[in-house]
Amino acid sequence: MMPDNQSRRYITGFGKFLAYIIIATNVAIRYVAAPRLFGWSPVAYVRFLRRALILLLVFRHNKVVRVAQGYKLHLYLPAFPTPAFYYAIESKLIRTPARAMTVVFSMTKACSYKCEHCYQRRDGGPDLEEDLLCQTARAIQDNGVAMFDIEGGEPFVRYPRLLRLMSELDSRSEIWVNTTGAQLTAEMMSELKSAGLFGLMVSVHSPDAVIHDAFTGVPGSFDIACDALRLCRQMGVSGAVNCVLSEDEVRNGRLDQLMELACELEADYVQLIHPKPAGIWLGREEGMQSDLNLIKKLREEHIRYNSSAKHNYPSLAAQVFEEDELVMGCTCGGVDRFYVNATGEVQPCEFLNLSFGNVIDEPFIDIYNRMREYFATPCVEWLCCTQAQPINNLFHKHSLTHTPLPQAISEQLAQDLPQGKPTPLYKKLGIYK
Repeated sequence: MMPDNQSRRYITGFGKFLAYIIIATNVAIRYVAAPRLFGWSPVAYVRFLRRALILLLVFRHNKVVRVAQGYKLHLYLPAFPTPAFYYAIESKLIRTPARAMTVVFSMTKACSYKCEHCYQRRDGGPDLEEDLLCQTARAIQDNGVAMFDIEGGEPFVRYPRLLRLMSELDSRSEIWVNTTGAQLTAEMMSELKSAGLFGLMVSVHSPDAVIHDAFTGVPGSFDIACDALRLCRQMGVSGAVNCVLSEDEVRNGRLDQLMELACELEADYVQLIHPKPAGIWLGREEGMQSDLNLIKKLREEHIRYNSSAKHNYPSLAAQVFEEDELVMGCTCGGVDRFYVNATGEVQPCEFLNLSFGNVIDEPFIDIYNRMREYFATPCVEWLCCTQAQPINNLFHKHSLTHTPLPQAISEQLAQDLPQGKPTPLYKKLGIYK
């Protein structure tokens, strides 16, 4: 049975059109009153409005989700009208050069689960010293990142560390925590909410409890995850289902079952992550979402579940849709997102086992700027898929035991990347030269 308040939280059709009109009008009025941002140039202001409209409209195939802080057009765009929303569009559309909007930030490798797809399972080295961890987070926020996706391992295994890390960030960034739900309590949730927590992304890798528990290697983990999502709703915190559905499960109709489950749990989003050959799956080819018909089907499901026909369901964020060349393409390398692992390695993406330096050795901003040079032109190819085999070959060629590839090897591979097809969206925006 669907909760009665679902249709009020998920906005489609004419209501969505009105939401976009309100947001666009608000942005136009807010920034006409800030001429200094544009060097007192009307031309620069109009160019910004054009860019803002293009960016907002790229999310038009998603539901608008009403949350406690306002309205979300996309899982990785901070909610309107929060400070993080404005920080995001300023960092992306006004600052030169444009900055990444999102960081996936690993605060620990500690985890009691044994998920078979884990992209950290081969990472080596100890967790960053806590002061340096927090210093790095502040530097990342100051560099324009408006969306922190804090993860582990399992963050709640090292809860005091998580709480301190969150307290170092301010309202310029929307803060989500990736979790299995393990060790989470209502008291922790209350403290984190006071510290600025926006939402939890909870791992549910199958709507079937038996399959999920087998995937994580922990009996009862399915119920733990569902309880975490229920707690989100009880505490007024946004909740998202993070799911890596296998190709077989998609073919067997599990996506519909997953969406039914998410609806029952009153989640705001379902993020469908396609299987990727990274970490423990590095070198794997079978089942890595290469079936073009299956990709086409998932893109259609993304549109269907975000339409008025499915207005009572959470917003579906299918990566194969969002990474399509007519949407965002590949956003790794600081185009829109990047990754910092628990040992301090700065990577283009959590699914791309390359490193451009470690914050133990040099300041974050120096590493970030160097990485950006290798990904200067946003392209449509999914590098986590196209470069997985070359990364795996180098991993074995150099007899490595830990990921990511060392900086020198990573830079050489990045230097030799074939020239891809530029993403049309960024050509229209004109923010990357």
